[in-house]
Amino acid sequence: MAGGKAKQRAEANVSRLSLLRNAFFTAIGVHVLVRLVLYRASTWYLIHYPLFATACFCSWFCYRSLAIVGTPSWDASGVLIDGGGDLTLLGLSSYYHDIIYVSVFCLLASALVSDWFWLLYLSIPGFATYKLWADYILPWVFTPTADEADAISRQNETKEQRKKREKQEKRAENRSRRR
Repeated sequence: MAGGKAKQRAEANVSRLSLLRNAFFTAIGVHVLVRLVLYRASTWYLIHYPLFATACFCSWFCYRSLAIVGTPSWDASGVLIDGGGDLTLLGLSSYYHDIIYVSVFCLLASALVSDWFWLLYLSIPGFATYKLWADYILPWVFTPTADEADAISRQNETKEQRKKREKQEKRAENRSRRR
């Protein structure tokens, strides 16, 4: 038996998944109709079909992943057991949403405006590379080892002692000037 929050989450998940599914299939339908049927002569097959297949596969994979997580569970009598995972949380689900939105935009824009909109699809691996670099590689490369950390802490202690000594010397000097 699920509570009120689970029912709200189930309704939100169902509406969100249907929105994503409708956007995805509408974009594919428009793209196939306009670009692959009406303007078939201007399609570069070696470039356009792999990009189209990549966009479709990435969107389908992200949608299916979200659907697996967010689909509510019902028992045989129709009572809600679980509302599904929360699709509005940050993390991997937000990246999946972004990939679907970028794919839908690229499919529609490349079908209706220009093939140059496929370049926008490079923002996905670009952002993934940035996150990988900023969150994993950079901290791993610049994290000091235990020996380096000890040496740095000794240097900092020595600098602090030197600053204290200089401060005491300045105070003594100022006292001697006042006399």
